[in-house]
Amino acid sequence: MSALLRSCAPALLGGLCLLLGLGAAPVHAQEFGRLQEMKERTNTAYFYFAEPGEATVQVQVWGTIPRPGIYEVSDSTSLNKLLSMAGGAPVGPRTEDLDPPEITVRVYRPGESGRSLLFESRIEKILSGEKQFRNLRDDAIIVVETVEQRNFTWRDGLSVSSTALSLTLLVLRILEFRN
Repeated sequence: MSALLRSCAPALLGGLCLLLGLGAAPVHAQEFGRLQEMKERTNTAYFYFAEPGEATVQVQVWGTIPRPGIYEVSDSTSLNKLLSMAGGAPVGPRTEDLDPPEITVRVYRPGESGRSLLFESRIEKILSGEKQFRNLRDDAIIVVETVEQRNFTWRDGLSVSSTALSLTLLVLRILEFRN
């Protein structure tokens, strides 16, 4: 029995040390993409869309998009797919008297002398497949800009007419004051 105990003693002692945490190296969870680095530097929303082990690029999505932020995506992701991940094009309630908003997507790449424009297109052309951009690379900046067209309303007419009337009264007062 004592021979058996002597042969098992090192294994029992090692197991006991592990249970008590003596001599055990600290365990850290694997960092997910570049998430840890981004959390330390900024408070920006960070999204990760890639399969484990897949090559990724990190891009920034700005502008009138539902979920702006930093996206780490597969390097084969198209601009269409990235915009869908970011919530798609901004869509508001449709009114009959207003034209639909003009949505423009621009892709920039930062450089030594500032940002350089790589791609620009209306959202309709991107969604129809007429224009495509597949060269997403690290540090690309995607800007989605929405310009809403407004029609001239009775409030605008009232504002113009009241301004014209005020200017007319001012000119009349100045002429009276001179006499």
